[in-house]
Amino acid sequence: MSTLTRRTVARKSVPVTAEDAQAVERVRQPQSVERAALAALGIELSENPSEAEALQALMEAGRAAVQQQVMVSGYAALAASQNDEDHEYEQTMRQRRRGSSED
Repeated sequence: MSTLTRRTVARKSVPVTAEDAQAVERVRQPQSVERAALAALGIELSENPSEAEALQALMEAGRAAVQQQVMVSGYAALAASQNDEDHEYEQTMRQRRRGSSED
């Protein structure tokens, strides 16, 4: 989804490191691997993005990465919380489904 189609609700002043500034400049280049990586994530930029648009796109990519990690951690916690009874129930249900599909 294009970062331009979302409605901005606030403008924040954030500290930018030299590495951040370099990343923003690379994202602004049409043929950069960073720009291609954002596109692969579904984050499209305008033809000649401003620094603000590039920075927002990087922030969107970071937010998506954090959300992905939250989901992975949640699934891992769910799997770790299952006990033997849960596993036995799942096995029984799989066996029942197999038995009913053979009829």
